[in-house]
Amino acid sequence: MSQPISRDARISVRTESGRDDRSVFFILLALYFLVLFPILRANRYFDDDLKRALVGRTGWDSNGRPLTTLLMRLLQGYDHAMVDISPLTQIGAIAILAWAGVLIARRYAIRSPWMAALVAFPLGAQPFYLENLSYKFDALSMSMAMLLALLPMIALKDNRRGWWLGVLSLFASLSFYQPAINACLIFILLDVVLAQLHDKPPRQLALQFLSRVWQAGLAMLVYELAIGIHIHGWVKQQSEKIHGWHDLPVIKANAVDFYTFIGDSINQQWWRFFIPVLIVMALIPVAIGMRYAIRGRLAQPAWVSAILFAVSLLLPLAALASVLGPMLLLLKPEIEPRVLMGVGALLAAALVAMQAALRQWRRSDRWTLSVACMFALGMCVFASAYGNALGEQKKYEDRIAAHLAEDLAELQLSHAIHSFLLDGSIGYSPITAHVAEQFPLVHTLIIPYASVGDAFHTHMFLMYYIPDIADMRFEASAVDLLREPAILARSCQLPAVRTTKDYSLYLIDDTVVVALGMAHQQRCGTHAAPGQVGLPARSG
Repeated sequence: MSQPISRDARISVRTESGRDDRSVFFILLALYFLVLFPILRANRYFDDDLKRALVGRTGWDSNGRPLTTLLMRLLQGYDHAMVDISPLTQIGAIAILAWAGVLIARRYAIRSPWMAALVAFPLGAQPFYLENLSYKFDALSMSMAMLLALLPMIALKDNRRGWWLGVLSLFASLSFYQPAINACLIFILLDVVLAQLHDKPPRQLALQFLSRVWQAGLAMLVYELAIGIHIHGWVKQQSEKIHGWHDLPVIKANAVDFYTFIGDSINQQWWRFFIPVLIVMALIPVAIGMRYAIRGRLAQPAWVSAILFAVSLLLPLAALASVLGPMLLLLKPEIEPRVLMGVGALLAAALVAMQAALRQWRRSDRWTLSVACMFALGMCVFASAYGNALGEQKKYEDRIAAHLAEDLAELQLSHAIHSFLLDGSIGYSPITAHVAEQFPLVHTLIIPYASVGDAFHTHMFLMYYIPDIADMRFEASAVDLLREPAILARSCQLPAVRTTKDYSLYLIDDTVVVALGMAHQQRCGTHAAPGQVGLPARSG
């Protein structure tokens, strides 16, 4: 008969567990800081940060993210407008991700703190999540969404109360940032793999899986009825779902588009390094499932064994589909790095499965540790290159915009200027262009903030430097739209009033045409007027 555990023994176990939790948390926090520091050093306002830092508007409610608005209101205590409080939000984001790693270590009994930290590291360090961490205003809520999406699997008890708390947690995750739900779907599949590894009966496995799917489905249904119906504007257009069976080919097209984007984001040399490892990691769940089906084939009907064999072979495909989740059902999904939160969850789940399988099969942990270290090193290298490119792009844009503001201010002293019209693009700094050539994802992560094809970012960026002159192309009136071609055509017939190595200025009545790069010369061709008048030349 077993002896009851003494009070001192229980205290010792809790103390040891607490010490391990702290170790995992601080190791992960340090690792995540290696990824975050290059972004903080660059200190570039990212995408919607431009608007929020300048005018303080949120816009999250119309995007179906009311808890993000609530979180930022509580954090800042603001009334009607926000201010930039970074890097507090970004540091908070990696602290939340580190705590998720602690819960993963507890749930899957990963005893080594370093192993636990490296296994969970891809959640927030994978290259596509760098966009989420780059947002000064959104990083915290996006990481909160990730934690809440995983909570039903990694922390809540497997009972009725825990099930309903899980529904609430997933609803909250969707209300912070919808794509995080894909991490939940991947960890549901991880629980299936681990149940097979530990030889749970097929009936128990199936009930557990269906319970989790129903939990996630109910949370999404409640969210759609309570929050989703209030989404409007551009976000509503991007989140329109397929209408019926005739739209099923859209699902295949979406999957192809998303995975083509992922494939094109990483250079071929990196794929040569990582694809063999990724294939091995994909085969481990297959091997677990096949072993499970073979070992139980004599104790269950043939049709059950057939289903188990089929599930084993289809599991990697299900995991790849779960990375995209409900986004596959959208007519025109937004294919951006920030929505690919499932990529990190898939890598972390695969490492958990690998570690558990090798431990069960009495193999060394060094194999899992080596693979996790390989991923961690690659992620840190990419984050450093991205952060350096981000910083160089900020300096490049700030220098050009500051000189442009000075030139326009000087021109205003002698001419009545009402508006400016941008022609061309600021492009990348030389270092940013070089990094983007080696790491293609940088082309998507770093958007030049002065470009004729991106009226929103251009307008918000130039408001920092030219607040008192109207941007003719942003929210242009019908009259402006009619005037624009004529103004650009006239600029080809006149000499520039200012020429630098980055831009030229052409004065047309009360409008200044700002010609960036070579676009103006290419458009005007041989009709461009030589020389300049009005202001002395600036070297750059």
